[in-house]
Amino acid sequence: MPGTSSFATWFWRGAASATAGTVARDPRIDVFRGLALLIIFVDHVAGNWLTRVTPSAMGLSDAAEYFVLLAGYSAAVAYGTVIDERGLLTGSAQVVARIWRLYTAHLGLFVFMAVAVALMAVKVGNPLYYEHVAILPFFQDPANSILAMVVLLFLPNYLDILPLYIVLLAMLPALWILARIAPVLAVLASAALYVAAWMLELALPNLSTGGVWFFNPFAWQLIFTIGLVAGHAALHGVGLSRSRLILAAAVAMVVAGFVNAAPWAWIPGLESLTLPDLWRLDPDKTNLSPWRLAHALALAYLIARFVPVDARWMRGRIGRLLDDCGRHSLPLFCLGVILSLLGTFVFFEVGRGLDMQIAVNLAGLGLLLASGRVLQWYKAAAARTPATRSAVLNEVRLH
Repeated sequence: MPGTSSFATWFWRGAASATAGTVARDPRIDVFRGLALLIIFVDHVAGNWLTRVTPSAMGLSDAAEYFVLLAGYSAAVAYGTVIDERGLLTGSAQVVARIWRLYTAHLGLFVFMAVAVALMAVKVGNPLYYEHVAILPFFQDPANSILAMVVLLFLPNYLDILPLYIVLLAMLPALWILARIAPVLAVLASAALYVAAWMLELALPNLSTGGVWFFNPFAWQLIFTIGLVAGHAALHGVGLSRSRLILAAAVAMVVAGFVNAAPWAWIPGLESLTLPDLWRLDPDKTNLSPWRLAHALALAYLIARFVPVDARWMRGRIGRLLDDCGRHSLPLFCLGVILSLLGTFVFFEVGRGLDMQIAVNLAGLGLLLASGRVLQWYKAAAARTPATRSAVLNEVRLH
């Protein structure tokens, strides 16, 4: 591949060629992104028993970290190559177009949530829904709340990931220019901003809660940048490090995260088998604690190293369904938010017994998987040429 170089040379001095080569599609990206979307749905249904077996209960990080990491990788492949081949202006224009789609999707979700919560609060007579979603200030002061909402300073619960992604994408052109010079520059600049976020308490206000953004973009940009740099590496033929030291550190971090999370603690009789508070690792999610970051990167490294690109299970039925979801991450994410809110309503109003747990999870996960399949079918059908469509119709008539 043009521009292929060793990891050290690439990281410190940049790629041998400023223009990235082509990279074969890695099915693991969409498969694991699809899996992350399903997990995000499960984790956002309040009172969902399945959260006991999701990554958030098994370690320090959860699906959000992997979603942002994969977003950085995908952004490098999608927009970094455009910047390299067609210039910064064209690449930045495509980034802005994507940001606009994310922004309009966010506004649409906000409208749905406001209507749904108001309907439940009024018709069911349960005003606690306003507090659960942290949207009460919107109804108390709609004019100022709308103004804050359009500039992403009013973020109710469930609606904090898309604004984060908008800010991260806006940083992409500058990060990519640094990565082209030398990837270490992009990482150092990102790490400096991450440290500043912690040391100077940099954050964006959230008028919905009276606090700050749940996902602090000044901290979360680091894992996005790492994903971006990983995408840059793939485009320039730089492979994954096979260092035994890195492998040992990754395994140790994942084990430490598992012990720290103590997923067995909900089992009767095992509640006390947890680490003392003094020994527990910082799980701060808002500012992406170093331990969360290290755990997410460790697990991502182990997956990248031990799950082959051509793994048989990814070509099976489940793998293909997950792949379909990952290819359509924005509509599936939006649907997941809607379904998780509806699932929460069901648990609050009907009950959280075993029957409802099974019904809500099967319905939600089934709808997400089915929607991914339909969207991918539609995309494939729309991409067919008129000649192909004619051939398909003739084949149907013959049968």
